[in-house]
Amino acid sequence: MWLGGNTLVGRWILVVACSLGAYGTVCAAPAGRLAEDAAAGAITPEQYLLYRFEAGFDPDRLPERYRDRDGDDAIIPEHCGTPLVREYLAVRASLSAATREAIDGYLTVPDGSDTLTSAAGHFRLSWFNDGDNAVPLADVEPADGIPDFIAMMAGYLEFAWSTEIDSIGFVPPPVTPVEVAFRRMRIYGYATPVDPTLGQTRLVLHSTFSRFPPNDDPEGDVAGSAKVTAAHEFRHVSQYAGSRWSEGDWVELDGTWVEERVFEQVNDYQMFLNRDNPVRRPQIPLDGGETGTGSYEDAVFEIWLDSRFGDGVIRDFWARRSLRPTEEPLAAWDAVLAPHGTSLASSWGDFTAWNYAVGGRTIAGIGYPDAADYPEGDLSGLLLEYPGEVSGSVEHLAAAPVRLGGLELLGDHLLGISFDGDKGPGPLSLSLHVQTIDGGGWQDQISLDRQGDARLVLPVPASRLASVGVVIGNGNTAGPAVFWTLAVDTLPGPPSPPTARLLGIEPNPCNPVTWLTCAMTSRDDATLDIVDPSGRRVRRVWSGSLATGTHRFQWDGRDDAGRPAAAGVYVARLSTARGTQGRKLTLVR
Repeated sequence: MWLGGNTLVGRWILVVACSLGAYGTVCAAPAGRLAEDAAAGAITPEQYLLYRFEAGFDPDRLPERYRDRDGDDAIIPEHCGTPLVREYLAVRASLSAATREAIDGYLTVPDGSDTLTSAAGHFRLSWFNDGDNAVPLADVEPADGIPDFIAMMAGYLEFAWSTEIDSIGFVPPPVTPVEVAFRRMRIYGYATPVDPTLGQTRLVLHSTFSRFPPNDDPEGDVAGSAKVTAAHEFRHVSQYAGSRWSEGDWVELDGTWVEERVFEQVNDYQMFLNRDNPVRRPQIPLDGGETGTGSYEDAVFEIWLDSRFGDGVIRDFWARRSLRPTEEPLAAWDAVLAPHGTSLASSWGDFTAWNYAVGGRTIAGIGYPDAADYPEGDLSGLLLEYPGEVSGSVEHLAAAPVRLGGLELLGDHLLGISFDGDKGPGPLSLSLHVQTIDGGGWQDQISLDRQGDARLVLPVPASRLASVGVVIGNGNTAGPAVFWTLAVDTLPGPPSPPTARLLGIEPNPCNPVTWLTCAMTSRDDATLDIVDPSGRRVRRVWSGSLATGTHRFQWDGRDDAGRPAAAGVYVARLSTARGTQGRKLTLVR
């Protein structure tokens, strides 16, 4: 195994942090103590690195303070060990001989006692039938001397290849078959370099995939965990072949997206959505956090890109990275979006609107395919009384969502929205998210003037609105936060449409009997009169409540006293509190 240095910038990445939300809890205490001690300087960066390797591969060697005191192996570190490998290789030359020896030992995996080359020849799987690293030995589907677990993994890896290389067009590994080993550990898997000159790596995967967090795979949690690991770790093989993981933790964002792209039924990525990501915490920049890049929880960024522009734009990004590995990744995104007539900043408003339209804010046909299953994000402001105003600031590559509530109290008034965005180094975006009481709704991108301001009036009366969200986005890739103010007032709405319509009179002329047909759009009190040309009532045909729907009434040509009305021209008049309608009729004798 090659264990030399590379040009990656070393970053202290917390790999032993548990998956927030995987069990509905915050990170396990040991991870918290380890991170806290590192931040406080109680342990050195070298100890911090070593302890995270021990947490992933040999937790019994950890100091007591950092062990899982309940002994529950289900409290796991991150899915992928590749970031830890990247970090180690970046600083290996500066570490003590003892630390290098220990970590090299963790990364050295002996060849298994049995091997299998996958059906298409792209992978060579090596495994043990006994010992700590043994795989499940069940061999029934079919009973062919190959453990079902190994056959399953070979199939998942080949499916990942067919999607990622053959379908999407990512860079293939320089050498095949890719070597795949299995071992007992507390991470799902990792890729590690074999030859950096060629860009060759090998894969090490979990030997059972048991006791990992649940997922939605119909074949069960083990199958789901194995599938997304095959897709994710093989993606790292392809990334390394192209740009040698020069993107920092953007590689983890990409690896998590590809899990959903290859095995969309698993939805394993959703466990990360309770972390600090553009959905749950839109106020935090996409490239925020310790790594200064995206990571697992930000996979929605590429899910959105894929949905909007197709996976070709993601392929083009990584192809560009292969040619320009020193270019800033965000600049590379702008470059590959340009042929689509947009840029990261120009399309940022659409991304932030998608991130708002989740959970109970979901509108059918708008946003992420799994939007209804996502957690709703934090708000930056809430208005409940009008006129009202809220202000704040929005960081680069972040958003500030504001919700307008209390709409049921406004009746048929219209909402007027005034936005004042301080003119900063780049454009803000303003997205409108409207849900109507009938379950529908829409999203709009609101154009801002040169000063970053806008004024609009919603065309729908407040009584028909279930909720309104206004999302302020800052698509700049750097720079200070930009301040904004949002003011909302009310305006009188248009006259309410009539609830009743007089549809027809048949026959007309009549001699003397005729039928009067009316339609109600909602239940209301109504009167139906026959009046003479001067407006004097001749006969009241109906007075009372009418339900929604069509109604027919008969006039027999007589007045209120029962006397035959004189031949001539009359008007049938239908009246409700919202208006009156009339139709001419002629009575002949």
